[in-house]
Amino acid sequence: MTFLRPDLAPWALAVPLVAACWMIHLRFRLAFRRRLAIAPRFAGLSRRSSRVREAGVLIAGVLVAGSIAVAAMRPQATVTHRFPEYERADLIVVLDRSASMRARDIPPSRFSRATLEIRNFVRQKPDGIDRIALVGFADAAVVLSYLTDDIDSVLFYFDWIEADPTELFGTNIGAALTTAMDVAHKDDRPTRKIFVVVSDGEDFGPELRRALVAARAQGYQVDTIGVGTGQAVPIPVRGEDGRETLLRDDTGLPVLTRFAEGTLRDIASATGGQYVRSVSGDDMGRAIAAIAGRERRVLGWRTSTERRDLYPAFLTVAALAGAALWVVR
Repeated sequence: MTFLRPDLAPWALAVPLVAACWMIHLRFRLAFRRRLAIAPRFAGLSRRSSRVREAGVLIAGVLVAGSIAVAAMRPQATVTHRFPEYERADLIVVLDRSASMRARDIPPSRFSRATLEIRNFVRQKPDGIDRIALVGFADAAVVLSYLTDDIDSVLFYFDWIEADPTELFGTNIGAALTTAMDVAHKDDRPTRKIFVVVSDGEDFGPELRRALVAARAQGYQVDTIGVGTGQAVPIPVRGEDGRETLLRDDTGLPVLTRFAEGTLRDIASATGGQYVRSVSGDDMGRAIAAIAGRERRVLGWRTSTERRDLYPAFLTVAALAGAALWVVR
């Protein structure tokens, strides 16, 4: 314990002063009682204080004086905390932009709901995530944002792809994973890379098996989030005039899409990742947060030292002792 105002230590002399006053007062009272003898039959009616009460007065008085004197010197305690330092991680979001993601079995659409939940997560990025990258894919994959800690930049690209009217057909998850791994390879920071694929599960590309072999060889875990219900739903598309119609096949019938989780399960299983199904869309943000906050390796410990004022505690003791002194007297 240290003191901010050790120069006020002489105030502690109030303690022996209180004890001395108590001794003088006690001697005076005893002398007074000897001069005024009370008959034995009236002893029970006497207002004389007992030894226990006199001792209580002394203890309470010493506590009041001593606690106030110590509080005036501003005592402080040194408190040391140890905090674990976890490995840092970067998040690479691999987002399906194919036409089937425009289906509306999850309102307002699979794609809109996915971008909304991911944007909310990015805005509230947990401390364990350093940087975020965004890879969009359909038949081909494009890096929309390399790893960056500029949240506004990432949010800009999410807003841009949400407003982009271009219809993208085909789904090639293998090409998307290869592109995402290229993003990780080009980064020179030794951080753990978290890959999250958000898709409705349909895959028509030939590269997935090769990409999974490469991911396993490099020790990458790929987590997947499936977006969609089990219903077969039509795919809305925008025409050249900006009006929305349904995608139709060569016979004129609406093309239906159905959520397929098999591919996403296989990706997570093959790489040791986690698969999460999002049916309502509300659970997607929690799923991303759970994946990003998965158990991390402790790299070391950080020590933090702070000083805490103790004078409020001593003032409290003085107040309680003063109340006891008032009751005893």
